[in-house]
Amino acid sequence: MANILISSLGTGQKKDNGYRKAIYSYKGEDIETTFISKALCKMLKIDKLFLVGTQGSIWDSAYKEFSTTKEYADDAELSLYEKIDEKKITEKDLVLVNQTIEKNLGTKGSQCFLIDYGLDDTQLWSNFEKYIKILNFIDDKDTVYIDITHAFRSLSLMSFLMVQFGQTIKDKKFKIGGVFYGMLEAPQKRESDGKTLTPVVDLKILYDLMEWIKAINNFKNYANGDHMASLLENMDGYKSEYNIFNNYTNVMRIANMAAVKLNINSIAKKLNTLEKSQNPIIQLMSDEMKSFVERLDKEKMSDFQLSLADWYCEHKHYALSYMTLAEAIVSKSCEIHGFKIDNEKSRNDAKAKIHKIDKGLDREVYRNVNKIRNNICHQLEKRENAIISDIKNLPIYIEKTKNIFEKLTL
Repeated sequence: MANILISSLGTGQKKDNGYRKAIYSYKGEDIETTFISKALCKMLKIDKLFLVGTQGSIWDSAYKEFSTTKEYADDAELSLYEKIDEKKITEKDLVLVNQTIEKNLGTKGSQCFLIDYGLDDTQLWSNFEKYIKILNFIDDKDTVYIDITHAFRSLSLMSFLMVQFGQTIKDKKFKIGGVFYGMLEAPQKRESDGKTLTPVVDLKILYDLMEWIKAINNFKNYANGDHMASLLENMDGYKSEYNIFNNYTNVMRIANMAAVKLNINSIAKKLNTLEKSQNPIIQLMSDEMKSFVERLDKEKMSDFQLSLADWYCEHKHYALSYMTLAEAIVSKSCEIHGFKIDNEKSRNDAKAKIHKIDKGLDREVYRNVNKIRNNICHQLEKRENAIISDIKNLPIYIEKTKNIFEKLTL
């Protein structure tokens, strides 16, 4: 488990011979340096620094800043400067910078990465591919910190994209410890000693918001509460909410409708608590989830199953929609005749009532829906030629069933 800092290196200012010196301040610790990455390495106890820059970046200044007096070589800095000035520096030349950083940190594994300027799509794509290579040096359980203070703004975006790609596509299990920005444009004078400090702010909330947006989208559109549960698990005071969303995903996947209804009821009861939370992210989550939960929070099982079938249809889960719609009609028959909804014999009796066209339920709708449902569940006959019509007819069957249910409640 390593603490890794990914930092971008810009071109600096010629008049300042690189970056100007500043006193970086974070959580009561002040460090004076020309390189915020050096300050962050000390503040965050970094094991590996991944420094990303172009051929025009101030690699010579990085070498000088991370060198000790004993290790520093004037001719080495001059050689780097000349190659930068001629735009001829290579990653082989940066081995010296790698070694200097490693000696400064006292650990192995730091890397310098040379990228393009990002002037067009070809260069931007090339940069993204190089950022993806950084993932090869990040292990599961590592903690990654991102510094977005210097260099091109596109590199800050690349860092975010690399993290998203690594965690989502590559299934890497590292975590983000912080996203840091040294606010050189907002100096603050300390009253006690008159020193001018450059505040270092942690923008990790922006990353957290991206994660919550993904989690809410997965929950609303795919009935997947895994991401929601994992985010709640890492927050103090939300253990019961974590359990609810974790259970919700499991019951949705196994398609146990009684359990799904029970879980939706539990989430509905928690919405009031979530809405009153002082955490703005939790408030955002509750606002977005409210319409989804209210849609499925029905008192009667038949109404719940019909709403669930409608939701499945909208999100293209056609097989589950047909199965749920068929069961909704049977459940409505059980409710009409006072049969037990969760009893197999009672449900068979309710089906018999439907076939007699008893008390308003449409026999033809049920027969059509149930035939498709049986073929889906049991593969009784080939229906490759009927797939398009089955999908096309599904919302029609749902709408007819809605109208029938509404008439029965009048």
